[in-house]
Amino acid sequence: MNRREAIKVAGVAAMMVAVSAEAKMAVEHMNRMEMKPKDPAKLDKGELKHTPLITVKGKDAKGYTFVEITIGQGGIMHPSTADHWIDFIELYANGKLVGKSTLEPEISRGAASFSVKLDSVKELKARAGCNLHGIWTSTVKV
Repeated sequence: MNRREAIKVAGVAAMMVAVSAEAKMAVEHMNRMEMKPKDPAKLDKGELKHTPLITVKGKDAKGYTFVEITIGQGGIMHPSTADHWIDFIELYANGKLVGKSTLEPEISRGAASFSVKLDSVKELKARAGCNLHGIWTSTVKV
């Protein structure tokens, strides 16, 4: 291997180490703890900001029901900044994952919608991940 090739290999290796370190640091800043409100009947402002709100809308001609999930309740919306954002929203029907949305900081807000057949569904559950404050869950009976 000549000097030029050795420098190229060393440069590529250094970039790979830097990218790997940056990715590891980003993952380390993701809180993946399952969070629960202190009193589900009386959410505080922080809990309202992180708890998914599930809104079941009408059914279309093909039998799919429109389900909206927004993160935040009581007029308090979750922020979407470079340091604090909702990174995913999942929807479960009777415990089965039916949809997942991955969100990016700053350019997307904590909201997702899904069209789902709910004919035999008794319960919908939404999970949302905040990079700082963990994973929050809401459940509604259908």
